[in-house]
Amino acid sequence: MAVMTADGRRGVRPQTVHREPRFGDHAEFTRLRLTMRQNVQTLLLAGLLATLCACSGGAPESEATTAAGQAEASTADHQATEIDWFQGSVEDAMIAAADASKPVFLYWGARWCPPCMQLKTTVFNRPDFVATTELFVPVYLDGDTAGAQRWGDHFGIVGYPTLIVLRPDGTELTRISSTGDLEAYPRVLRAAARQTRPSVDILDAALHEPATLSADDWTLLANYGWWVDRGTLLGERSMASVMGRLAEAAPEAERPRFRLLEYAATVSGEEALTGDQQHAAQALLRQLITDAKQLRAQIDTLNYFAVDVLVAATEPGKSRQALADELDRAMQQVAASDAYTIKDRLYAQRSRVKLFEALDPEATLPAELVADLQATVAWADDAAETPQARQAMANYATYTLEAAGLSAEAEALLRREVQQSPDAYYFMPTIARYAEARGDTDEALDWLQRAAEEARGPATRAQWGLIYLNGLLEMTPEAIDRIEGQMTAIIDELAAEPSAFYQRTHMRLQRADQQLADWAKAQDAAAVMQRLATAMDRVCDQLPETAQARVDCQALFQSEPAAAVAASPT
Repeated sequence: MAVMTADGRRGVRPQTVHREPRFGDHAEFTRLRLTMRQNVQTLLLAGLLATLCACSGGAPESEATTAAGQAEASTADHQATEIDWFQGSVEDAMIAAADASKPVFLYWGARWCPPCMQLKTTVFNRPDFVATTELFVPVYLDGDTAGAQRWGDHFGIVGYPTLIVLRPDGTELTRISSTGDLEAYPRVLRAAARQTRPSVDILDAALHEPATLSADDWTLLANYGWWVDRGTLLGERSMASVMGRLAEAAPEAERPRFRLLEYAATVSGEEALTGDQQHAAQALLRQLITDAKQLRAQIDTLNYFAVDVLVAATEPGKSRQALADELDRAMQQVAASDAYTIKDRLYAQRSRVKLFEALDPEATLPAELVADLQATVAWADDAAETPQARQAMANYATYTLEAAGLSAEAEALLRREVQQSPDAYYFMPTIARYAEARGDTDEALDWLQRAAEEARGPATRAQWGLIYLNGLLEMTPEAIDRIEGQMTAIIDELAAEPSAFYQRTHMRLQRADQQLADWAKAQDAAAVMQRLATAMDRVCDQLPETAQARVDCQALFQSEPAAAVAASPT
């Protein structure tokens, strides 16, 4: 997927020297503002704001708890209809949070991101959730705003969306799962507002002194964003082993979630369940899919992992078939129930397809199952009315149709969506993939180029531009001038907005570096790599001299490519 200016024209802004303040510079600026604005109590916080990487600080526990209690009580008096996002920079939000003795609720997302739209249309629009955000200074950090990718790098964020709760000094308290139980979000957010110690400390206590944890502590661990942790809490430990230990120590109400995450992490790592785990996993699956409340609470994890866990936990035969029949019935109920979201209902049908294929990979999908799936997609297409809802629906419907081998129907849906979506470029690379599968590389490259030209925002333009570059490398590797021109255009835009170099862009550039190095060897295009390295200096020279990002930038397009980093799909 490639990118372009907001008005859709291919153009590059005049190059300017863009110097972002270093975090040390920001700290000094913060101290000056606090000195002017706050009283003696606030001055105590100024030292804590000296660095965004502080590991302790914030308002004293009693003050934080009191503030949370007062704000929580106020939510009973009225209900807002939308989140009152802080207007200003992340630095300013932290200062405002210190002023108000509140934590910061940071939402990292993007306008084109389907999971982000899923959050906005199922969680962020709930009056009880909106009211609970009044306990915080809520900040929406769009990945294309100036400096956003650097903040993403600072907080170790990779995928959209990510939800983080911070102290006013920048210390991370917790990450909240973006795929949790819809009914639990307000409760989890209230627990986060009362929290005064980071989740890394809570996890350490849970693993060594579990009796010391409060109910709020367990709530935050159970609803932590483990899949987007990236080592923040887990470090070098495996997710499966940590979830298993938490399941042993957790209160009874939280055990099923930890245990399901243990088994999900195990099968996602393509590891086998032990004999004891197999028996326990069968019992857990049966418990979750036969209890309506637990089914709804765990539906997202079940839709992604229930089939794999079932296969790993059973041997072929009657017992596997019996449990599979129960799972299929449960997913049928989800797909037909108004109590679930569009995504839940679509992916329930997807789970049914995965289940059938797992039991008999060679068999043809039953016509009745295909018809049920098509009916659910048609319902979802009709039910998604707003642009945000449609952005999410089209994405999940595509995956659902593809699971059933209905790629032609998925392509037709996306072609319709491209005509109305304000962020249509998101879907174009998928349409290009369908064209490539038909052998029409010209049409595929046209779609990738169009996506590159229509995408908006510096980080997004770089991402979609690199997707177009990848298409050129794979489909027309002999088009040396076209490939060099596309990579040069990406560099030109990064030189105009170097703050977009960080995080997601950086990871994708490292991957492109390896691809281009392999391509240059095959095409005898070493001179192209030299020119790209020289052009990249215009980006690198604008990055802070002491930053690792500058070192990484200077390593791109050299004779030895920089180590590639796996990128998140969103």
